[in-house]
Amino acid sequence: MEIILDKFKPKITRPFKRKNEYWVKLIDENGEFVMKFKTPLEAEDAIYGLLDLQVYGGKVKLKIREGNVIEDIEILELYKPSAKELVNEYFTD
Repeated sequence: MEIILDKFKPKITRPFKRKNEYWVKLIDENGEFVMKFKTPLEAEDAIYGLLDLQVYGGKVKLKIREGNVIEDIEILELYKPSAKELVNEYFTD
């Protein structure tokens, strides 16, 4: 099943071992999703690869299977603000 999420800005957990796999959870207001990996290094690489999505958010297409397990994630658009917007946001809050 494929779903498209517009404002996806997940909190990503550290990898944890479960059933001889390493799982990473992506937690968002839309729900909880799981990514499974064979080694802890693959899981860490995925976390660093999704860093911009964690910080800025974006529009993504998720290919998921039963249990909200992500088989494929495609970032369609990244909501990366300009430096001016970031500075303005920082000083107005």
